[in-house]
Amino acid sequence: MVGTKNNRRAQATEEQLKQALLQLLAHQPLAKITVTALCREADVNRGTFYTHFADPQALFQAIEMDLIDQVAVLVDAPREDMAAWLTPILRLLKENAAATEIIIRNLTVSPLLLAIMNPLREASLQQYERVYHETDPQMLTYYFTFHLSGAIQVITSWLKGGAPQPPQAIAKVIAQASLAAEPFA
Repeated sequence: MVGTKNNRRAQATEEQLKQALLQLLAHQPLAKITVTALCREADVNRGTFYTHFADPQALFQAIEMDLIDQVAVLVDAPREDMAAWLTPILRLLKENAAATEIIIRNLTVSPLLLAIMNPLREASLQQYERVYHETDPQMLTYYFTFHLSGAIQVITSWLKGGAPQPPQAIAKVIAQASLAAEPFA
């Protein structure tokens, strides 16, 4: 039905706008992207853009929220083995490499990163307490930050290199490097 937010035409237009934004983000930062440039890239008029989104930032947030919704399903899977748990998440990130790279650039405020890492935080802190013989919560947080930063850099490097290795190989690297073969239980 025309005028309905969730009709196929509206969904197709939103997808066009999302793809246009990702194309533009490959060459310039989000803050420099205009509605005019987005409309030109997506081949839609300004009125159509504003029917769906308030501004380019709102469009990017929609992209990020779509990815978070997909990740949330995977994050809730059983976590007996970090590499096995992480593999489908990495597969999804690879399939959405352009958006993932942009989100990773803004890590301090990334809901995507929080959606992936929050379930791991407590188990990791408990593991670090045992491994590093540390009880100070702030020090344990530093260990978590260290391992998290390394994992992010591995994922970023992998995506920027075209993700030639399968997701399970990268998951294994991250799992082994972060001492997390069993802190998932």
